[in-house]
Amino acid sequence: MIFQWPSIDEMMPLIIAAIIIVADIFVLKIGLAITKAEDKTNFKWVAGSFGIQFGMIFFISLPMLLMGFMGAYSDGGPDPAIIALTLIFSAFIDLHIVNVLHKLGLKRSLIIVILIMGPLSWAMYLINSNLGYFLFAG
Repeated sequence: MIFQWPSIDEMMPLIIAAIIIVADIFVLKIGLAITKAEDKTNFKWVAGSFGIQFGMIFFISLPMLLMGFMGAYSDGGPDPAIIALTLIFSAFIDLHIVNVLHKLGLKRSLIIVILIMGPLSWAMYLINSNLGYFLFAG
């Protein structure tokens, strides 16, 4: 049973999340072009920057993910206030990561964070809500 491949219907949320992540990398590249970034704008740096941002947001939301695995959200999920605080904290840290890596300044970094946080949050939601199924389904 461990090596049984899941059906396409079961994999669809993760496929959609992967498409969103790839599209969000392009949104970051376009955002850097719009804000006229001059430092580290080739695709290798953009993909690396996005990977750092995605990893940081995943790390910040990891306690909620682990609590979900333990069954703490049997009533439908975490409190919306906790989700909002996590998003605000992630956006604050992301703002500074973009500013340090691409040397844009805080105002132009805020534009990029606004562009990428929506799709990134949606992809994280799809991954977190479906990861438990693939880890613990049997």
